[in-house]
Amino acid sequence: MLSAQQACALVLAMHDGIINDGKPERFVIQSCELCPLSAYWVISCNSADYVQHGVESSCYIGINAHLVNVQIGVVDAIGSAISVDDYLQDKYDQDAAMGNLRQKLACTYPQVVALLSEQNKHWLAGSRRVLLLAQQQLCGQGVPSTISLVPETAGAIPLDGQLCHADAVLLALRRRLQGPSVDRRDTKGNLTCWHD
Repeated sequence: MLSAQQACALVLAMHDGIINDGKPERFVIQSCELCPLSAYWVISCNSADYVQHGVESSCYIGINAHLVNVQIGVVDAIGSAISVDDYLQDKYDQDAAMGNLRQKLACTYPQVVALLSEQNKHWLAGSRRVLLLAQQQLCGQGVPSTISLVPETAGAIPLDGQLCHADAVLLALRRRLQGPSVDRRDTKGNLTCWHD
């Protein structure tokens, strides 16, 4: 587990090299605390002039805080438009869904990350009725998803009306892991289902 000092050093290193009025800007830590589930360090920092001397014109805006994963040291920046608590809840929900998806598909972590990427986000294609059933099946397996009408469903696995149980949906997702669908039908206006 990363210590608070190590996490702060990672955040400060991200701000090295920032120039203000032709001179390097020095940043300092405003606060550092462990989140309630002890999964992330929540760190706020700003310019030394602002934090230590109250010079408001030196305040950097746009970032609410940084999250540092205590296990692997990955740093996420939380924009000022969202609260830390809301961002953390979204992270916890996403981590839980990723774990459920990985477990249900019996695949590796990199495969799940690839499946959740922007280029692979369209998992399944079909009629609204069929996708609603697939969505219910996925939700029952602890994998929340979203249905959306999109102009292009490249790579999505087409579903037919024979979908009746969760295993069929999971099998379709396993096929999606293996690569894009070879179905060349016109996909304009199809609905797709993906993790949200």
